[in-house]
Amino acid sequence: VLIIVGINNYDKLPSRAIPDIMDPDYIKYYKQACELGDADACFELGQTYEKGKGDANVDFSEAYTFYGLSCNLDHASGCNNLAYLYNTGKGVEKHNGYAIRYYKKACDLGDDDACYNLGAMYYRGEGTRPSRYRAAQLFRQTCDKGIGAACNDLAYMYEHGVHVRRDYLEAIALYANACDYGQAAGCSNLGYMYEKGNAYVKKDDMKAERYYEQACEMNDQASCEKLGSVYGKRIPQIASNEDLKVALKACNFGNGVSCYKLGELYFAPNKFVEQDQYKAMEFFKKACDLGQSHSCKRLGDIHKANN
Repeated sequence: VLIIVGINNYDKLPSRAIPDIMDPDYIKYYKQACELGDADACFELGQTYEKGKGDANVDFSEAYTFYGLSCNLDHASGCNNLAYLYNTGKGVEKHNGYAIRYYKKACDLGDDDACYNLGAMYYRGEGTRPSRYRAAQLFRQTCDKGIGAACNDLAYMYEHGVHVRRDYLEAIALYANACDYGQAAGCSNLGYMYEKGNAYVKKDDMKAERYYEQACEMNDQASCEKLGSVYGKRIPQIASNEDLKVALKACNFGNGVSCYKLGELYFAPNKFVEQDQYKAMEFFKKACDLGQSHSCKRLGDIHKANN
């Protein structure tokens, strides 16, 4: 990245000089720098065209060109992104053999994301023969560097005994690392282990709830639904104001049974909420849309009675 020493002294320049210096067409300067062999400039151009930044439209072919130039200049992230384009067939014909080659180069240049991606390719056998052993090595290496997805995938291997000896405690530790590194799947998988329990992991609904909640906060929709299910299990019936709060949470997270219970609560007089049949109908409708058959039948009964 080009650093201009005088960048902090613009306030000392006469105002008439600023328009010439602050040329909005930064792309032409990056291209000039790239042509002169600046790897960072080539990489920035690749990102500009891949993401459609500034005045540039998304153009994967251009992104491919500039990532390729940056990779030729040994820019690790450029090689990683070039490999991604080959792996997905964006801007270039899909070729997993080349994807492996460039992920490996990026990994050798010190890009941890590329090392993880290389491990995933070995695991799936894309562009190479499957090697769970090599995948586990790379997942371990990159998990230790803070790549949450690597911790999650290695945890899965330990949980299910995929080319490593099954070890639930190691799986829990690795899922926890993945969760701490911001990987929603790690939080969700940890929640699932605590929700179900087994001979090695004690069932713990509160821990399951906590980890599903973390994953849900990371916008993992499946975890939000699982969280709703865990909340729903806590309230066989709404018998207190606390139950009401939990039921509302569960319904908001997509638990149809809880929405149905709320519909019944609002439909008839009770001591917890003021009767509101319109609100009851909304809860029945939501529960029905979530696949709760009793609510669909209830809606049908109500409409039939009012015809």
